[in-house]
Amino acid sequence: MMKFLKRNKTEKEHEKKREKKRSIKSSLLQMLKYVIILVVLLLLVRVTAWSYVQKTAIDYLENLDAVAVVVDGEEMTLQDLGFYVLYQEYTVERMAEVYNDDNTRDFWNIHTNGYFISAQAKKAVMGMAVHDRIFYRLALEEGITLTTEEKELLETRRTDFWEDLYAEQKENLPGTYESINRTMFEIALAEKYQSMLAKEMDVTYHSLDWDAYDYEEIIYPEHTVKIKTTLWHRVYLGNITLVHGEANYINGLTDEEKEELQNRSD
Repeated sequence: MMKFLKRNKTEKEHEKKREKKRSIKSSLLQMLKYVIILVVLLLLVRVTAWSYVQKTAIDYLENLDAVAVVVDGEEMTLQDLGFYVLYQEYTVERMAEVYNDDNTRDFWNIHTNGYFISAQAKKAVMGMAVHDRIFYRLALEEGITLTTEEKELLETRRTDFWEDLYAEQKENLPGTYESINRTMFEIALAEKYQSMLAKEMDVTYHSLDWDAYDYEEIIYPEHTVKIKTTLWHRVYLGNITLVHGEANYINGLTDEEKEELQNRSD
C-alpha cells in the first residue's frame, strides 16, 4: 500500500512538471508569435514609408548636388543635367501651347506609345546627358577642340537659348548660368566628335544620336552607366523650371496606372 501511494505521488509530481513545461512552451510560442507580428508590422511600415518617398517628387532645385548617374566612373549631378531639363521643358511646353494654350499641363499628361509625354521628356534628359558626356570625354581623349568659327557659333547658340527660355524658367534655373553654359560647350564638342565618328564608321550623323540604333548597339554597350534610380524615380519633368496648375488628366487612367507608366521611363 505504501509503495502504491509513493508511486502515485511520484506520478503526480511528474505530471506537474510536464504541465509546467507545457505552460512554459505555450508562453514561449505565444511570445514568438507576438515577435513575428511585430517584425511584420515594422516591415510593412518601412515598405509603406519607402513607397511613399519613392512616389514623392524630389525638390529638384534644392538637390542640385545629388548624383543622378555615374558614367564610366564619373558622377553627374542634377545640376549637370540642368541644361537638358531646361531644354526639354521648354521644347515640350512650346508644343503644349499649340495643343491647349489654356491648360498646357494637359499635353504633358498625354499617353502615347506606352509613355506619358512627361515620361518621354524625362527619358530624353537622361539619354541625351549620358550620350553627350560619353562623346565629350571621347573628344577630349582624341584631343579635339573647337575652332574659332565653332566657338562663335556656340556663342550664337547660347544667346538664342537664353533668349528663347520662358521668364519663369530663368527664375527657376536647375543650376547656374556658368554650369549651363559649360554644358553647352561640352555638347558642342560632343557633336563635333559625333560628326567625325559618323564619317569614320560610314554612317549618318543622326544614327549616333542618343536614341538611335548604332549608338545604342555599338557605342553605349562599351561604357558603364549606372543611374541612381532611387533618386531618378522621384524626378518629374514638367514642374521643375515651369509651374503648372493641378494636373488635368484626360486619359482616363488611375493613379496607379499613371505611376506605373511614368516609371517605365526610368
